[in-house]
Amino acid sequence: MIRPLRFLWGLAVLSLFVFFAQPPTSLGDDWLPVPPADLALKDNPASPGAHAMMLYRRAHIDAKRSNLDGDFEEEYVRIKIFTVEGTKEEGDVAIAFSKEDSDIKDIRARTIEPDGKIVNFDGRVFEKTVARNGANSFLAKVFSLPELQPGCIVEYRYRKQYVKAPLVHMLHSEHWIVSGRLFTRDASFSIIPYVGGSFAPTLFFRTTGLPQGSLPQRQGDGSYSMEVHNVPGIQEEPLMPPVRSLQARVEFFYRAKGEPVGETTEQFWNRMGKKWSDELDKFLNRKSVLDGELAQVTAAGDAPEAKLQKIYARVQKIRDLSYEPAKTAAEKKEENLKADENVEDVLKHGYATERQINWLFMGLARSAGFEAFEVFLVPRNQDLFVPSGQNTDPLTADIVWVRAAGKEYWLDPAALYYPFGLLPWYESESKGVRVAKQGAEFVETPMAASSDATTVRRADLEMKQDGSASGKLQVDFTGQTGALRRTRYRRDDETGRRKALENEIQKWMPAGSSLEVTNITNWEDAAHPLHVEATITASEIGSSSGRRMLVPIALFQTSFRASFEPERRVNPVYFSFRFEEIDDVKIHGPAAYKIENMPPRKLINPGTAMSYEIAPAEQGDGFEVKRHFTVSDIHYPVDSYAALRSFFNLVKSNDETQVVLQNAQTPKSN
Repeated sequence: MIRPLRFLWGLAVLSLFVFFAQPPTSLGDDWLPVPPADLALKDNPASPGAHAMMLYRRAHIDAKRSNLDGDFEEEYVRIKIFTVEGTKEEGDVAIAFSKEDSDIKDIRARTIEPDGKIVNFDGRVFEKTVARNGANSFLAKVFSLPELQPGCIVEYRYRKQYVKAPLVHMLHSEHWIVSGRLFTRDASFSIIPYVGGSFAPTLFFRTTGLPQGSLPQRQGDGSYSMEVHNVPGIQEEPLMPPVRSLQARVEFFYRAKGEPVGETTEQFWNRMGKKWSDELDKFLNRKSVLDGELAQVTAAGDAPEAKLQKIYARVQKIRDLSYEPAKTAAEKKEENLKADENVEDVLKHGYATERQINWLFMGLARSAGFEAFEVFLVPRNQDLFVPSGQNTDPLTADIVWVRAAGKEYWLDPAALYYPFGLLPWYESESKGVRVAKQGAEFVETPMAASSDATTVRRADLEMKQDGSASGKLQVDFTGQTGALRRTRYRRDDETGRRKALENEIQKWMPAGSSLEVTNITNWEDAAHPLHVEATITASEIGSSSGRRMLVPIALFQTSFRASFEPERRVNPVYFSFRFEEIDDVKIHGPAAYKIENMPPRKLINPGTAMSYEIAPAEQGDGFEVKRHFTVSDIHYPVDSYAALRSFFNLVKSNDETQVVLQNAQTPKSN
């Protein structure tokens, strides 16, 4: 399960920022002068046709007094707007932060009109909740820049102030994100490292994707600075890889006195593996408690997999604190939750963090005689694992590897809505390390099959002579598709869940459709499909043409329809997971109407990556359409986009093929 870290939040909300990184040297009170050439600039010469560009940016981190006052970041941004679209994209600014560890201070902004007139921002800054993740609530300070029009220059600055770091490991999130959404003409970065106390760490850095010739330069006082120029922007597209994997960035880290320097990759990870293994053994050092719990959970005659399933079910009953909304200090004090120091505490208290729940599972599995080890992963929706970087920060997910009766299992008991044997999609096909007393071993989790994420839709509709139709719809979300919805709507009550699912299903339906969810079952039973029942009315499903009525053979909209409309693409295509859509739609025709023309069965299978089959057939007083759409891979390089687009266009055109009904009571005439 993913553990929340401060630096990961900055990655998750990349789309909120006008650009991304970490902030400026003391900016003082004065704005930088604006060259007349910048006011006159009509386009980005390095990227013609852009809506806007970053003229200048300055980012500074000051961690010198982290343990006393908290470190802070300062940011200065200057953006040139070229088009009306640019005013829409850059006019509203959102600066993200985590309420639990930081705040945004000293926001100042202004607009410089094409004639040089300056309009200072004096409006309100709002605080908006963006997302919640376990104990963390993620917010943004949002404001709108005044008097914005094409040709303007906008600039703003702010300070992100962190709470003081009780532990030096909090400093590991210091980084510069060099590339963002906009092309950046010029930017400067600087950092003053933590220098306090007996810890006396030394600051090091790793780089990814920096422009050629750019590198942080160490200064005489131990700080670092860097300038970059003409950095391309990251173009946002549907179904793109994790933004972090495309970013140019510098990550800073500390080595304490006595900590090895110059280790090989193997030495580093073996040392970390032993450290993590020792932490786990200490937490599990309650053999009699584990044996007693195991005896209550399993029976002596259970098969190995049955034992694991029972253990899995038991630990999933532990209250997972990571799934709960953030609490204020007063709420925490009132509830008086005590820390879990070992597995005995977890069983006694009945609550734990995600990692502690997985540790309990490992302890019980070991008591049952199975091999069980912790696995740390870099979730593939966030970043890539680069062992040579000797960086543990991206390993934000931890799962369990078990061997029982010669069979390997990759499990995440702390993933509350995922049944035994199913990893959350971002933990499948992800790389990381498996830890043991001997050290660490590089691993990659198994890939998931398309059958692990299916959406099964069954509809039975009655058509009227005006072309409208109404009836019942049943949807089963299995595996990943069910787990995602249970997780997404877990804090909603029954009414809220129904409304959310109604809104989601509505998007599949033809124009003019309405629906009402009447029943939801298996919400708490992740081992079974999430089952939804609804009544639907489609006012425009059929269109009349004389004595004929034309009805599209596919009731539901094509998946990812808009994602493949552009003719060209910059980024690879990246699906979150393999999946299948299985539809069975029965439509009973209006009285006196008969089938005049039925499209043939169509099968499109351009290889092993995707397949599509649609099979309409006459049935009694109407027709039945069975449709099966499968995506069997998750990553497609840019040079395969044309073929992908062609495939999805074929799917769309076949979905829109029409059944022709004829009113049999109308005499034929030409």
